[in-house]
Amino acid sequence: MAEAVDPQSIADPQYQRTKDPVMATTVIGSHALEHMYGRAFLVLIPQIYITLGLAPIQAGLLDAVRQLSGGTTSMTGGFFVDMFQHRRAHILAFSMSLIAIGYFLVSIAPTYGLILAALALASAGTALWHPPALGLLAQRFPQQRGLFISLHRSTGNIGDWLGPLIVGILLGGVGLEKIGLDAIAWGGIGWRWIVGGGTPVLLMLAILIFFLLRNVGGPKIEGIDYKDKFRTQMRDMRESFRGTGMWWIFTVSAVRGMGDRSLLWVIPLYLSDQLELSTFWVGFHVALLAAPGVFAGPLFGMLSDRIGRKPIIIFIMASAVIFPTTMALGGDGPGMTVSVLMFGIFLFSVNSLTQAAAIDVAAGKGLEGTFIGLMWGSNAFFGAMASILAAIIIDGVGRFGLDWNGFGWHAAFYFASGLFFLGFLSSLVLPGEFIKRQPQPVQV
Repeated sequence: MAEAVDPQSIADPQYQRTKDPVMATTVIGSHALEHMYGRAFLVLIPQIYITLGLAPIQAGLLDAVRQLSGGTTSMTGGFFVDMFQHRRAHILAFSMSLIAIGYFLVSIAPTYGLILAALALASAGTALWHPPALGLLAQRFPQQRGLFISLHRSTGNIGDWLGPLIVGILLGGVGLEKIGLDAIAWGGIGWRWIVGGGTPVLLMLAILIFFLLRNVGGPKIEGIDYKDKFRTQMRDMRESFRGTGMWWIFTVSAVRGMGDRSLLWVIPLYLSDQLELSTFWVGFHVALLAAPGVFAGPLFGMLSDRIGRKPIIIFIMASAVIFPTTMALGGDGPGMTVSVLMFGIFLFSVNSLTQAAAIDVAAGKGLEGTFIGLMWGSNAFFGAMASILAAIIIDGVGRFGLDWNGFGWHAAFYFASGLFFLGFLSSLVLPGEFIKRQPQPVQV
């Protein structure tokens, strides 16, 4: 027989040996270093593209494989994170270790195929982080979910900002000739050394995470019938989709993810291949995508806690429609840079709000990790499709013997704007207020 346990029991003194500030600081702070790797890799894609002589569709596949691997891991991992909540520290530490090992294997992989396989491993580690991390924040801070999930995203933005800048410099000087200053003359570091160089740091961080959070999930509860718990979670998950607007939340999140993923790998290649900017300026623009979100994300999250998720989501989706088009029209001048900056204000903010909205709907069921995993997985699968579609739109299928050679780099920006417009239309039919239930006993 399953035992009824209050989902807030992990916050009770007898269980909560890891205090809220320690947990939140560790989880939110570690997210920055994880993202330094993920976003910096976008700056390395042009180097891999040139070194291996890839086609645009192969470059798009680098990002698509990351998404597919992450999606598969998220959708399965989130469900089991909720089943074994007392193992959250182990999962978080294992996640960071897997990222370290995966990117080290990327750095030594001799062929394109092996690079894809190693990227899949590293991306699985990245995806495994979010269900336990965001589930913990959602459980511990139920009245401030939007804020704390957005803060987690904000430190990710710090990593997204620092990583590309650092990699842009390491690849070969600072390239300030664009603004009338001579570049620092040095040869730079090869991309393989950069990818593998952070492995010791990530492994040490994994050990630190386990030490600080080893008690974060509370003690193992004896006598649990895991088959019964599995059935209960499946039943509660199905119920959460019935008449609650959950399908629309997932739709908005997925379409937004498609627009983001179709654009993120294109921007650095467009800047490098089409506009012929230096590695520093490629890294600078990729970093610029993340910098505004450090402050904008928590602000949007806090506002959504106060006035509701829907109006903020609609505003962000409507704003995102504009800036991919202005990027394409901005050339290599200030218009492009300003458009990237403005787009960065709204990048990934919707994801934090849809995650908070999904947990609002499923509150009290102990399914935080499950829904975070499902949403990340859904976004990743649709995002992978969008990455490949964007590559085909750019370069066509002529390399495969078919008579169509694509529309060029600018078409990818218009494609992203179209996806964001579909997401905006979907956001209009979100329920006016998400259901917020008081926590109820969960069958575990």
